[in-house]
Amino acid sequence: MSAKVGSVEEYLRELERSKKGKPDQIREALDVYIELWRKTIEKGVVSGTDGIDEALAKIDRAGGLYTAASD
Repeated sequence: MSAKVGSVEEYLRELERSKKGKPDQIREALDVYIELWRKTIEKGVVSGTDGIDEALAKIDRAGGLYTAASD
């Protein structure tokens, strides 16, 4: 990432911007990763306003990103 991001929402916006010009496979992988983060927000595991360090700690306590995003 070129810019320092503070919140989860800023991080996700930066990831969206970083997809430009990338090969299809990389864009698809980023889409999956971003969707997992969005699901953790929807489930209330993290907040979009949480700092990245705080969000990562919450996700870690929930068992990892995939587990935290699972239904």
